[in-house]
Amino acid sequence: MDTKYLSCADTAKYVRKALAKSFPHDRFSVRSERRTIRVNWDDGPRREEVEPIAKAYASGGFDGVIDMAYSRSHYLRSDGSVYVHHDEGTQASIGYAPPVDNRELEKHMPDDVQVVRFGADFVFCNRHISDFDNLIKSATEWLYSHCVIVGDTGNPNFDMFGNLSIRDLARNLVYDSIKGEDWQVTFDRRYS
Repeated sequence: MDTKYLSCADTAKYVRKALAKSFPHDRFSVRSERRTIRVNWDDGPRREEVEPIAKAYASGGFDGVIDMAYSRSHYLRSDGSVYVHHDEGTQASIGYAPPVDNRELEKHMPDDVQVVRFGADFVFCNRHISDFDNLIKSATEWLYSHCVIVGDTGNPNFDMFGNLSIRDLARNLVYDSIKGEDWQVTFDRRYS
């Protein structure tokens, strides 16, 4: 199969389509710039839910352990779904990113599949949380009333729960929460 090269703007269209399919009730801003796509949204799904979908369209990766970028190509179906065709990874250069080689599958692919190089090396996802400061305050109050706190000075910067300050733990809860969710549910999902 010949490889088709897509622009960053065309790649952003696929990201928009995939996010709209996965999260039909949420709105995303998907912007392309210099081989990078930035996805932003307010509240809605957690970043851990959005990133695997959006980043599936990135044509590259970066191994910070050895300071090395690497590239990948994909199989692209007419419905916009993707599957890694070839990813060189960085393990051959003593990095941690494993290679993926699915090129032998080309002869078994349906007619609507093509090999592509997406125009965005990286896809970054950023969730904006409305009323962030009040949510931090609420999570902090919940932690003080439901957890055994080490220090218990009333200062969330110094008081600890496990190896985290109450301030950091409250931030983790807010970032991992779903709008309207009880703090106990968020806490159990993240730390149980």
